[in-house]
Amino acid sequence: MFLSSRWLLGGIRLVVFMTLLGASSALALDPPHFSQGGFNFQFQYGPGFWTIPAGTLGMDPGKDPNLTVGTVRADLFKRSLKDTHTLSISAYYNILGHASIGADLTATGWDLADAKRGGGGMLIGKVAWHPLELFFLNKEKRPFGLDFNTWFGIGYGIVGGATEVDGAPAGMDGLLFEWGLNADYYFTRFFGLGLFARGIFLSWDKFYLDYNNRDVAGNTITLAKPLGGSFWTFGLSLTFRAGE
Repeated sequence: MFLSSRWLLGGIRLVVFMTLLGASSALALDPPHFSQGGFNFQFQYGPGFWTIPAGTLGMDPGKDPNLTVGTVRADLFKRSLKDTHTLSISAYYNILGHASIGADLTATGWDLADAKRGGGGMLIGKVAWHPLELFFLNKEKRPFGLDFNTWFGIGYGIVGGATEVDGAPAGMDGLLFEWGLNADYYFTRFFGLGLFARGIFLSWDKFYLDYNNRDVAGNTITLAKPLGGSFWTFGLSLTFRAGE
């Protein structure tokens, strides 16, 4: 984790340096025609961090009082989730430089070659707002390649990891809400580098004693209330753009 954090810090410094260098010669570049819109494909990489309210999960009475998570299992489940490398892949279409609509897939995983491996995936549909376009309504073209957006999304996610009870990967799934920030500097019309931050808020109501066998009777615990909690990730963005 220390090495990945040091790598991330170095990468952030590199992006900031390149952005400042690019800004000094912005007029010599050929920035995108943001106001004409375009299709974007984006990779985002950085560390991911879980916040799981084990106390709330353990005390939930469940919809069936004979099937509850309990404090011991809730604590083991929380400890089975690791803060580690996270990758997001996004595809979205920008409309006239002001707004975007699209989807992203976020994945995280740990100990993938071990019996105690685990991981999670979140699929989100989202809409984004690009406020910088408001300052260039009367301009034919933005004079620099910087773009900034904030987005909101709704989707589905699942996570699981082996616990110390019997080695089975306990898991949860359900509804997600997402919010994020992204800033990119386009060094050409088709390529940009930047920084992002993403918060995924968990509204999960299903707990699986073994998420590999979710359909087995008695293996699914339905919570009385959605879990709460969140997953956060931040880091570097690499964007490819198709458009004018």
